[in-house]
Amino acid sequence: MNSLKALVLLTIGAILGYGLSSWTAQSHQEDLTYPAVRLIETPTILKAPQQQETRDQQEQTLVVAQAQAQVTNNQTVTLAVDDEALTQQYLDLRAEHQQLKDKYKKSKRKVSSLKYQLSEFDGSVATDEEMEKLAPEPFNLFLSAFRGKTRNDIYDFHRKEDDLDWGYNMQNNISDFVQTHYDGMNIDLISVICKQPYCEILVTEKQEDAWNNIIKGLLTQPWWKFSSTNSSSNNVSIYMFLTQ
Repeated sequence: MNSLKALVLLTIGAILGYGLSSWTAQSHQEDLTYPAVRLIETPTILKAPQQQETRDQQEQTLVVAQAQAQVTNNQTVTLAVDDEALTQQYLDLRAEHQQLKDKYKKSKRKVSSLKYQLSEFDGSVATDEEMEKLAPEPFNLFLSAFRGKTRNDIYDFHRKEDDLDWGYNMQNNISDFVQTHYDGMNIDLISVICKQPYCEILVTEKQEDAWNNIIKGLLTQPWWKFSSTNSSSNNVSIYMFLTQ
């Protein structure tokens, strides 16, 4: 009886052991099975609109750059045209100014000539005899031929006292220049008298145009400030009366 009970228990233990072993193996197998991978469809990123927007921005930038370049070119052309117009206007005004200056000089000379002619009608306090005593021959005849204001100025000039300041320096300037000029040997400087604001020069010419060459040189000197010249001459003798 005990043997039978033991056999039954052994059989039940074997069955339970086998069942437990099978269940453990199945459970372990199930644990090792990889989980199913579920594919999730990722939505495609739409890049086309962004690329289109980028191209639009690039095109807009290009259009703006071209417009700016056109504006700059237009401004450059406008400035060039304006500069050319201003230059031409300046040249026109300068030419007009020069014409006015020339007309003014001509008018001034004409007025001076008319004033001189009018002054020659003025009466003179000196007689011909008195004038001829003021200079040696043949220059005395030149002095008596002057009329009006010039005649009175020459007469008063010779009655004035010697000018030891301005007059003395001017006499030396003129004499030194004439004597050292390359044509100085071709004239005889008879007399140089200066009393501010006048100078009187008497010259005898040995060679034609020698005195003219000397006068051209005198006109370039910084101290030569005479604005009026009255002269008379013949083939050899020259008389000059200068006024500052």
